[in-house]
Amino acid sequence: MKKIVFVIESLHHGGAEKSLVTLLNFIDYNSFDVKLLLFRKGGEFEKFVPKEVSITYINPFDGINKVHLLFLRVRFWINKKLNKNKRYHNAQLFWKTFGNSIRANKITCDTAIAYNQGFATYYVAEKILAQKKYSWLNTDYIKAGYQASFDYNKYTQFKNIICVSKENELAFIKSNKANNKVLPTKIIKDITDDLDIKKKCFEKTEFDLKVDEFKILTVGRLAKAKGFELAIKACKVLRNKGIEHKWYVIGEGSERENLERIILEENLENTFILLGYKENPYPYINTCNIYVQTSLFEGLGLTVIEAAILQKPIVTTNFPTAPSLITHNETGLICKMDPHDIADNILVYIENKEFKNKIINNLSKLKNDDKEKSLVKFNKLI
Repeated sequence: MKKIVFVIESLHHGGAEKSLVTLLNFIDYNSFDVKLLLFRKGGEFEKFVPKEVSITYINPFDGINKVHLLFLRVRFWINKKLNKNKRYHNAQLFWKTFGNSIRANKITCDTAIAYNQGFATYYVAEKILAQKKYSWLNTDYIKAGYQASFDYNKYTQFKNIICVSKENELAFIKSNKANNKVLPTKIIKDITDDLDIKKKCFEKTEFDLKVDEFKILTVGRLAKAKGFELAIKACKVLRNKGIEHKWYVIGEGSERENLERIILEENLENTFILLGYKENPYPYINTCNIYVQTSLFEGLGLTVIEAAILQKPIVTTNFPTAPSLITHNETGLICKMDPHDIADNILVYIENKEFKNKIINNLSKLKNDDKEKSLVKFNKLI
C-alpha cells in the first residue's frame, strides 16, 4: 500500500483547505495509506476529513531552545519591519528566519504533497523524505507577493508544481522567467463536488425568514485579497441610488476589525452585514438574489464556481481567472475593480429581469465535470 503525506498549515476555512478536504473524500483508501500533517489545530474543516486519514499536529518550534526561539522571534519582527517594500512574502520571511532551526520530520513516504504555497511547500521541500514530492500552487504567485528567487531552490525539490488554473500557472512561469529559471508545472483544478453542494443547499437558515429582502451575498475570507473595501463602497453607491438591499458576507479573517470600521464610517451597519463563518454556506448562496465576488486576485475562484453550480446571477471583478469561470453576458457579468462599475453591473440584473433569467437559464445548461477531470489527473499523478 502506497503511503501519501499531505501537508497544509491548517484546515481553517479557505479555498485550498476546502479543496483538500473534498479531494480526501475521493481517495481510494484500499490502495493508499494517507496521513495529513497540520501545524494548527481546530480548523473548521477538520470534521470533514475522512476517518481513514491519520492526522498529525506538528509544532514547528518543538525542540528549539527557549532563548534561541526568543532571539528568532525578535529577528523575525525586525525582518518584517525591514521588509517595507514588500520584497518578500511573510511566509518567505518566516522560513528565512526559522527554517534552519525547524527539525526534519522522521516520517518517510512514497509521495509527499504540499497542498499550498509558502510554509507547507518549504516544509515538504526541506524537512520530509519522500520518493516523489508535489507542491500545489493555489494563488496568483505574483500578486500574492512571492519572491521567485527565494523560492527557486525549494521548488526544485518537487517533481511538479501543480497549479489550480492556467492563469496562476502563467503567473508562476512569468515570475521564474524573470530570473531565467524554468520549473515543471501541471494544471489540476481545485475539486468542487456539485452533487454535495446541491444536496446541502436546502438546509434552513435565517435567510428563509427574510423573504422580502433583496439579498446580495459574497463569500470569502476577510482578507485584503478579497476586495471587501470595494464591496462596501459599491454597497454605498447602490444605497445612494435608492436601491433597497442587504449585502451579506460569509467569512472570517484578519480584516474584520478594519472592515467594521469602514462599515461604520459609511453608515452601512444595517445594510452591509458580516455574518462570520458558516459551516454550510450553500443555503445562503441558494437563497440570495445576486452573488458578487470582489476579489483583487484568486488562484481559481471556488466560490464563483459554487454560485454558478447553484445557478445564481453572478457579478465578479475581472481578476485573471474570472473569464475561465464565467462568460461575460452569457453566464454572468465581469466588471472592473471599481465600486461604481460593480454597482452598475448589479443594477443590470435588478433592472433587466429578462437578462437575469437568460443568465440563470444558461447556467442551468452547464455541466460541471471538473471533479471527474481533476480526479483522473490526480490519480495519474500518484
